Amino acid sequence: MTAFQSNYITSKWFYLKQHRAFKEAPLNTIIRVLVWAMHCLLKIPAVIKIPQWDCKFYLPPKFRKAGSSGIYILRDKYESSLTYLDRFLEPNQTFIDGGANFGIYTVAASKIVGDSGNVLSFEPSVESFPVLERNVKLNEFSNVKLFNSALSSEEGISRLYHIDNAPNSYSLNSDSKKSTTFEEVSTKTLDGIVNHNNIQKVDLIKLDVEGAEEEVLKGAKSLLLRDKPKVLFEIGSRNSSNISGDPQGAWNYLKQMDYRFFSIKSNGELIELNSAPPAGNILAVCK
Repeated sequence: MTAFQSNYITSKWFYLKQHRAFKEAPLNTIIRVLVWAMHCLLKIPAVIKIPQWDCKFYLPPKFRKAGSSGIYILRDKYESSLTYLDRFLEPNQTFIDGGANFGIYTVAASKIVGDSGNVLSFEPSVESFPVLERNVKLNEFSNVKLFNSALSSEEGISRLYHIDNAPNSYSLNSDSKKSTTFEEVSTKTLDGIVNHNNIQKVDLIKLDVEGAEEEVLKGAKSLLLRDKPKVLFEIGSRNSSNISGDPQGAWNYLKQMDYRFFSIKSNGELIELNSAPPAGNILAVCK
């Protein structure tokens, strides 16, 4: 085992031990780690059930940089913002999932808003979009509209970079000094999408777009001013060393629009933030 592999395993074990899912059910969590490792070793995909939302979820057997492992092992406790999504989203509302990946937020939101609500889900990558599509079909959702495109400040064609050359970790913003692969994708603006689809009101926007959050928000300026939706976004991307742009750009942009910011604790408690943290998921609420 190399020093890198040893450090990686140590860091992941430390993360897991601190996680709410492990503290509540350590044996069950460890069993899931071992079972999932076998899935990945034998390249066998999994379909899991998540009772909290009464849904099924397909996961390709990818151990790193995909999101599969976290969802398989931690399920609905994957992130606090996911666990308590129904505190920020209600039946009949409209949810936008920017950077949906395999669609765990899309699936949860579809169940929460119900048949009379709407979910608009965006995933540009050639590898993740079919999995997202499969999970929507697996649950027979009729309230989800899928877009195989990226969100940005302008409509057009752009490069979607594979951070660390991993095809399941993407960003429109990349450090050009570092070698990485990419694919060309179409870009849409949220203002354009909302107008074209005659969406009357957007209630919650979730963004996980690896450093491009500010650009997405710039393309949603009219929507933000009109509806003042809650915004759930990531700050200080895990791959920030490979991403260009201001890591606090989304925070600063929303602050100019009179938004307040909160971190979501593992018990669902909201803690107001007066300054941007180095990393984490943030809930922004307009004053």
